[in-house]
Amino acid sequence: MTKVKAYHHPDLRQALLDGAMMLVKEEGLRNFSLRRLAAKLGVSHAAPYRHFENKEQLLVTLMAEGHRRLRSLLLGALERCKGNAAAKHLALGRAYLRFARQYPDYLQVMFARESVAAASARHARGELHPQEDSDSFGVLTDHIRQCQAEGFLPAQADVGALSLLAWAEVHGLAILCSEGMIAKMAELGGRREGRTLDLIFALMKARLEGRSG
Repeated sequence: MTKVKAYHHPDLRQALLDGAMMLVKEEGLRNFSLRRLAAKLGVSHAAPYRHFENKEQLLVTLMAEGHRRLRSLLLGALERCKGNAAAKHLALGRAYLRFARQYPDYLQVMFARESVAAASARHARGELHPQEDSDSFGVLTDHIRQCQAEGFLPAQADVGALSLLAWAEVHGLAILCSEGMIAKMAELGGRREGRTLDLIFALMKARLEGRSG
């Protein structure tokens, strides 16, 4: 009976992806398995293997989807911002925070040790073929080059290093926000979270523009 239900599921692959995100949210990645996912969806233990050869492949698929969503938000922020490279830099940072708020479970999966290890293993075996539509980091590196061209970042500095630095800064801020730390620290200082974030981004803007003068 269970096998019939699994076989005739209207969109088993999408149900597996959605169910995987729910399971990660409820139990975290440490205890995640295809068997537990099948049980949660009420399908046979074999059903997930019709679409994913193993847990590793499913995690990498979730990572790619997260990066697609992030890339879309970042590109949208750049398109809407009509200012210079410094203004676009702040727009990208705020878009990253929006992503963290809107998709906290994807953020967890995208940068979890288990997911990164799975992606690395598949890449080493030649089984991972990155797609442009999931290259969120590429959006940042292209933008960093524009910052260099406009004089907001050192022209001779390594693009990869500058990109990683910018990413680490905003990713750390996003994690602190998602964990409620920015809100708590803002409250202790007699401010609201939004006001504190405005001050942080104002400092980032001043730092960039100070280099151009």
